[in-house]
Amino acid sequence: MKKISVILVLVLMLNPFIVYAKVNNAGFEGGIHKNEMDYKKTKQYKEVIFLTGEPILLEGTVAIKIKDKRLQYKYELSSKDGQVTLERDIELERIIDQSSHPSQIVEVNNILDYDEEIVIKNGKNKTTYTLVDYQFHNSTIDDCEPVVAFYSGNWVGTKTYSINKDEGQVVVEITGNIYGYDHYWGATETQKIHKDINYTLNSGDTTLEWSGYADIDVSFNRTKNIEYFENAAYLSSFDGGYTLTEKEETIMEYKYNLPYLDKTEQEQERVVAKLRNKGNGVERFETHPTQKKMYIPKFEDIKGYWAEKDIKKLAGLQIIDANNKYFGGNLPIERQEFAKWIAKAVNLVKEEKKPKRSYVKPEINPPVFSDVTRENPDYEYIKAIKEKGIMNGIGDNKFMPKGNLTRAQAVTIIIRALGIERLAPNPPFTTRFRDDEKIPKWAKKAIYVAQQIGLAEGSPEGYFYPNDYMTRAEAAVFLNRFISYLQEDFKTYYRDMILGY
Repeated sequence: MKKISVILVLVLMLNPFIVYAKVNNAGFEGGIHKNEMDYKKTKQYKEVIFLTGEPILLEGTVAIKIKDKRLQYKYELSSKDGQVTLERDIELERIIDQSSHPSQIVEVNNILDYDEEIVIKNGKNKTTYTLVDYQFHNSTIDDCEPVVAFYSGNWVGTKTYSINKDEGQVVVEITGNIYGYDHYWGATETQKIHKDINYTLNSGDTTLEWSGYADIDVSFNRTKNIEYFENAAYLSSFDGGYTLTEKEETIMEYKYNLPYLDKTEQEQERVVAKLRNKGNGVERFETHPTQKKMYIPKFEDIKGYWAEKDIKKLAGLQIIDANNKYFGGNLPIERQEFAKWIAKAVNLVKEEKKPKRSYVKPEINPPVFSDVTRENPDYEYIKAIKEKGIMNGIGDNKFMPKGNLTRAQAVTIIIRALGIERLAPNPPFTTRFRDDEKIPKWAKKAIYVAQQIGLAEGSPEGYFYPNDYMTRAEAAVFLNRFISYLQEDFKTYYRDMILGY
């Protein structure tokens, strides 16, 4: 087995206070795997190889073993007709540097060992491609914003195969880029890979040489959706309800430009004539979606209300307390309540399993703000919001939990949570709202960005009313719009636009 450098894709997952690295795909060979969210170490896997001058689809399994800072991959693949087999073992070392910036991680990945052999049978003939050298260098940067982890990386590499030990060689030059994000409502990673293939075969006194290339686009996607189902039973205590679904899909699209090889005596002449074999293909895996029924609220003041659907969704997700008799949509939303809604919407606070013992030593937690002590029922949510930098105090370390929230404050909080304030231009600039001059300076960038990405719509007349208090109903609609943005728009930017869908 040989030693070499290679890239390893890592996707960052946010939990309330710690960032975990997670392997999101099966190595960096341009293939895709099926993840049924069953946490099995062995996954179904597909990959296309181009070493022979034509695309060959291989299918099989990849076994992933994670131990400390090392990762091991074992591939066992074959073509559908069984004439082509591939065996590959890779061991990687992961180096993570988080010393320079508290929310950013720089990763460098190295392969400690590799072993790869491809066998192609054609009747009684057999050709063996053995990987004799593998140079691969990568670095990725991960930026962990309050509710989203963004990451990107790039790499270059060279794989050199011997043909039947000493009859020739194939050199594959590889370049690639990664773009990805991960948050509670979904994750997408897109890889764009380019391979230049140079083939040399010595057959007696004749040397056959050709070159070609292939482009591979790979996308890994996890999405949570909320679907409404009508209740067909008329005589029932409820008219319908929502279901939370979660599914994963992986897509591989490839295009190739290779020589035309017809395996006849005119093979070399055709290569010299530069006849090209061009084509493309698509392969994918989709998981069966998991399903979970959501709670059905029974507020007596929302039937036919303009925000009824949004209120039901949030209550079904248990973001809104559905145990009350009335929702009170026209009442101003309190800062404490908005903090709790956001923390629940992006799962910032997870329930901890209590130890099974008769006495539990009480935790010592200082006030998160001077007016938010441990006795506050929403202490954990406000604490998480503060530690993530999503909501700040007012004045002398006060949170004003019962204070009302303005529209400008709500939008600023959401954009700060996403970490995308940089999308606004340098001042001075104006938004498209007719009351732009009333927008506070501290909220200008956030409102501009929210307007650009469709989170801040304003009134039909073109006003935003930045200093008006946001009502509970408006907050429910706004938060649902935020969740939908996390579900769909991120995927559009990180998959559809990059891949040209």
